[in-house]
Amino acid sequence: MRALVTGASSGLGRALSLALAARGYELVLAARREALLVELAQDIHRRGGRASVLPMDVSDTGATVASLRRLDAETPLDLIVANAGVGVPPEATDPTSWEAIEAACHTNFCGAAATLTAVLPAMVKRGRGHLVGISSLASFGALPFSSAYCAPKAGLSMLLECLRLDLLDTGVAVTTVHLGFVRTPMVARSTHPMPQLLDADDAAERIATDLAARPAVLELPQPLAAATRALARLPRFVREGVSRRMSKKTR
Repeated sequence: MRALVTGASSGLGRALSLALAARGYELVLAARREALLVELAQDIHRRGGRASVLPMDVSDTGATVASLRRLDAETPLDLIVANAGVGVPPEATDPTSWEAIEAACHTNFCGAAATLTAVLPAMVKRGRGHLVGISSLASFGALPFSSAYCAPKAGLSMLLECLRLDLLDTGVAVTTVHLGFVRTPMVARSTHPMPQLLDADDAAERIATDLAARPAVLELPQPLAAATRALARLPRFVREGVSRRMSKKTR
């Protein structure tokens, strides 16, 4: 079984690559930072696994599609995990500006969409495959000063749901992973409250274990997922009131 993981150079992507390799997958490690990918591949090899590196910036969607199609033509991919993501650039002082949301739109949504669909026609033709998108509990509803994160993740979740419908009875499975807060370099500088913070290794182990069943949706941690869904179902005026209180605490 051959698996591609984007954003594999650090954080959840790195942890998930190790967890999948331990389960017998041959890994293709994709990210922008080649040196870190090489280190990870060497780590996987030392543990008895197999891995190769693919330096790639998923925000360049044309190059991403071309690279993945070449890769799949050489040896078919069985599992594709669209994990690569970015946050708001430190230099973006206004969270509502295009400068704040541009990178996340290109990477977290367009890059993920390119990753997931690049070789999808080939998977359908083969009658097998598994697409996994790492989305977020933040896709369930709006949060204050978080449009750069919530909007692309909501789009990704909807894309995965649509693909799941389109791929019924094709042999290709689609899994949406809705995650809460995970301890990664991306959140290291965050000043927002992070309830039920997950360790990246623990989250990766749980995801890798559950993916064997090819579920439609995975949600972690489940208590936070339940609370987030409940908040999203509240009347708008209540949600906006909660958001105002949240924004005052995080300013």
